[in-house]
Amino acid sequence: MARFNPPNRRSALGAAAASLLFLAAGFVGIGSGGSSSSRELKSVDTGLCPFPLDVTVTSKNGQAGATALGFTFTGPSTITLRNASTGSTAVLDSSGSYSANPVTGTVTFRGRHVWFWAAGNHVPFLTTDGAGSLKAPYFVLAGATSHARVVDPCALVAPSPPSTRPLTTPAPWGLPVYALSQIGYAGLTPLRGTLYRHDHVHLDLFVNGKKVTVPAGIGLAEPVDNGPCPNTGLGTQGDCATRHIFTAQVANSPIHTHSTSGIIHIEPDRPGVFTLGQFFDEWGVRLNSGCLGSYCAGGGKQLRVYVNGKRSSGNPRSIVLTNHQEIAVAFGGPGDFGSVPTSYTGGWPGLGCGGAGEASCFPPGADAKRAG
Repeated sequence: MARFNPPNRRSALGAAAASLLFLAAGFVGIGSGGSSSSRELKSVDTGLCPFPLDVTVTSKNGQAGATALGFTFTGPSTITLRNASTGSTAVLDSSGSYSANPVTGTVTFRGRHVWFWAAGNHVPFLTTDGAGSLKAPYFVLAGATSHARVVDPCALVAPSPPSTRPLTTPAPWGLPVYALSQIGYAGLTPLRGTLYRHDHVHLDLFVNGKKVTVPAGIGLAEPVDNGPCPNTGLGTQGDCATRHIFTAQVANSPIHTHSTSGIIHIEPDRPGVFTLGQFFDEWGVRLNSGCLGSYCAGGGKQLRVYVNGKRSSGNPRSIVLTNHQEIAVAFGGPGDFGSVPTSYTGGWPGLGCGGAGEASCFPPGADAKRAG
């Protein structure tokens, strides 16, 4: 098991609205020694599932072995999940191992591991099988990515398996009830390591000439409203202008929204390409060449998608998200496309880093690219 002490949310926001990163992770693993006595942690989470979730983490070894990014690796553990409304239970086991380099501080892990916030309610969100590492001094994630699987503890003890089929209903669209299942459906895995890239896209949605809100908390498992940004001079820009900044209590997808500004944050901890289709899939709203939610082309109406003011002719799901794009998805008749924005003027929360043609997110000499 690992204990993770999360950063102060408000001070982290103040460290530049460009950052807005909260690693929602803990770790279960085998320690290299220590007491054989078991240790049990119990908690109840009421924000992630549509029912209270009891979480019990049982560790056979309470002695700390190594730390990385605030993770403390200790003994073999099991996580018991219980639906407090129905009594349904599920058990997750961790049987992997780890080693720590005493000189560099790099931690290498092997086998099966369960990841979760070790502070807070210890809600699991991911399993990995195989070898990987958090490479010091910046703790860049390497390896153990192809066998990473999203865990939705709510789905494991739900009365029936939740559907991940994107909504085909009229706007507005809220957040998915089973956020982690939806993140997995999109082919995304939550963050575990330091950010490899940090870019921003702005998304506008229009239906019959009326703007549709992109909600805060897409891609955040158990989003919590932290209120306005601290007074850092960015109060009128981007996310800060909404006066409501949401962060995740359980897990962050690599693409997510922190506010209703329409800004999509691209914050992976490993190399990868992310698309507009993945964002809509984790939101749980249908998007394809002809349909947005319940709105489908026909009867004189069309679905059009624009990138930086230029109409996209391909499948909108395939649009690759890059830094400082303005993407507009508009459904309507001939008179509904005249005021599509060509750029975002609300103020970007940062220049971006780690993307194509951008500076590294790490200081010179960090060697982050090879680590990934």
